[in-house]
Amino acid sequence: MARTIRQTGIEQAELVRERAEEGSAEAQFNYGRFCYEGRPVDQDHDEAAAWWLRAAAQGHVQARTQLGHLLRSGLGFEIGDEAIVRWWFEYERSFAEAGDAEAQLNLGKMYAAGRGVGRDDAEAERWWRQAAAQGDAEAKLQLKRRSGETGDLQVQWELARTYLEGRGVPNDASEAARWLGLAARQGHAESCFKLGQLLMHGPPDVRNSVKAAEWLLRAAELGSQQAARELGDLYREGVGVDANDAEAERWWRQAARGGDATAQYSIGMIYLDGRGVIVDPAAALEWLVKAAEQGHSDAQFQAGRIYREGPPELRSAPDADHWLERAATQGNCDAQLLLGWWGT
Repeated sequence: MARTIRQTGIEQAELVRERAEEGSAEAQFNYGRFCYEGRPVDQDHDEAAAWWLRAAAQGHVQARTQLGHLLRSGLGFEIGDEAIVRWWFEYERSFAEAGDAEAQLNLGKMYAAGRGVGRDDAEAERWWRQAAAQGDAEAKLQLKRRSGETGDLQVQWELARTYLEGRGVPNDASEAARWLGLAARQGHAESCFKLGQLLMHGPPDVRNSVKAAEWLLRAAELGSQQAARELGDLYREGVGVDANDAEAERWWRQAARGGDATAQYSIGMIYLDGRGVIVDPAAALEWLVKAAEQGHSDAQFQAGRIYREGPPELRSAPDADHWLERAATQGNCDAQLLLGWWGT
């Protein structure tokens, strides 16, 4: 029975197609609907658009409406038939001139891309401004992108954060990297740093440790303490650059002098472990206390350990208890163990 019903539907669709080919606007509209819905024929949005265009050209109101909806949704947008694209342009223009914000947005896109009309950036911007004035968020974004593309540094930075953080748009690491790159090339330190981080830790399709190190170096040279600290980490680990303890210390020291607690801890550990320098517990303690005072729990533990177990001239039971308790309170397991918090 099911096969009989399906066969009947296909036969009826063929009859509708024959009438459509003969020029019936109603049949053209209906056959287009069959193609759009995928029953009783195979779904084909391009075919649906082609039939609706033929019906629309004869003044079929429903065909005009459906074709407009189809093209607006993006289905059929890549249709090679320029007649369809040109009709869509006229369709959007009629609504845009009547004040429809969505049509104004779409018309701006068509002018910007040269679809259905010659490319005209000024006209694109004019229509986007009209849509933006009605509160259209995408039109506002398009205007901001246009401003960023002309070199507005602040807008480039704002767009980078928009795509990086998904502010009203899907997160897009590639777009974020593009805008960060434009701002970074203008010497914007924060963009250099964020681009380096994105290239180092972002999605696989944007990662590039060598480029990441280059942008972190640029940010560090521009005074970013965070970039200097991360650059030191890269030199210590040999990621994106050749491992080099001296360079690691150099960049950590820059960040540490700027007040970065993690870098201060790293410098302290260099002196404590004697990696690339002579072991110097006093120098280590000086840097570790600086980081500990900023709440760095590992630095608090190491400072407490030096005060408790270090050279006699550095030992101080009150100071040891102070820093170990601070670290233990923050959940540092090593400090808790040394204090006997886990019981005996």
